[in-house]
Amino acid sequence: MDEHKINMLSDKIVKGTISEQEMDEFNEWYATYENFEQNVTSDKSQEALAERIFKNITTEANLQIPKPRTIKIWPRIAVAASFALVVGLSLFYYTAQQADKKREIAYLENIKPGGNGAILTLADGRKIRLDAATKGELANEAGVRITKTKDGQILYETKAVASAKDKINTLSTTNGETYTITLPDHTIVYLNAASSISYPASFATLDERKVELNGEAYFEVAKDSSHPFIVRTADQEIKVLGTHFNVNSYKDDGNTKTTLLEGSVQIGFSSNKNETGTIIKPGEQAYIKANRIYVDQVKAEDAIAWKNGYFRFNNETLEQAMNKIARWYNVKIEYKEQTIKNKNVYGSLSRFSNIADVLNLLELTEAVKFEIEVNKIIVLKK
Repeated sequence: MDEHKINMLSDKIVKGTISEQEMDEFNEWYATYENFEQNVTSDKSQEALAERIFKNITTEANLQIPKPRTIKIWPRIAVAASFALVVGLSLFYYTAQQADKKREIAYLENIKPGGNGAILTLADGRKIRLDAATKGELANEAGVRITKTKDGQILYETKAVASAKDKINTLSTTNGETYTITLPDHTIVYLNAASSISYPASFATLDERKVELNGEAYFEVAKDSSHPFIVRTADQEIKVLGTHFNVNSYKDDGNTKTTLLEGSVQIGFSSNKNETGTIIKPGEQAYIKANRIYVDQVKAEDAIAWKNGYFRFNNETLEQAMNKIARWYNVKIEYKEQTIKNKNVYGSLSRFSNIADVLNLLELTEAVKFEIEVNKIIVLKK
């Protein structure tokens, strides 16, 4: 093998771009290394070749290794030793790199997308793991019958019992879980990952249908003009009569955002019941910042992409996108540089995609790359 070919293959080894066929060719040459003097015409050319390969390795791998020294008394033997060290380092780095790739592939395969699951906490403190419960009746208290349908939804059947209004139930999901519930008034709620909603076991004797939300949910509110439906979050109070809307109140996403798809919604402050509030229309999104309510025109479909089984990153920050990934795939996120969090990202992909495909989509921004350590995604600047 000539000098140029050896140099080219060693460079590919270091960069991790060498093919199996080329690696076999390099190994075959290295196995006959004791005769390498016949391939390289002079001591100077041998030393120059060793110098170049050594430079490639230390530059690409960022290794701090002292440069091998030659000894003038036996120049041919010294160059051979120097060259052997360089080739050895090259093979060592290639082997380590291949091992790292295998570990990362194994980690990626162990990270799975979320699915259907939640815990229902009853007023008496009992907890029911809904994804494990069989269909049929789950509980019956204070005139309220709770059942699980064959398609996995939770239904409430209630009688006009006054005591039922004081029975507060809570549906909660963890990372990697989502669930759909039909409330006592027939309102349908789609609860996203790492979220919870609390509500009375019956609205029958109440003037208002009030629920409390942490996290994110999509509501299809049953119409009842005499009984307003109210969603309270940490900073918003959303009042409706019958409509479809999405509420994102995750703390790590910043302000609560309410996006309207159908009907009308009145947005007010949770801390001020006397505040008149702001009415928003379909295709608008309201959020509170610095004690003011702001309204933006948005693509409402983007806000409910999660409900329809998609990730949709439309000019949102990398941090917001990674928050979605962390909650759905149940992984931790680490940033090597904090400034990269504000990079805007775009793209759309199924929420049931392999995690590697989702990360590849974000890498198309050409601003970030990722490393995987067990159950943690490390975000690096390219």
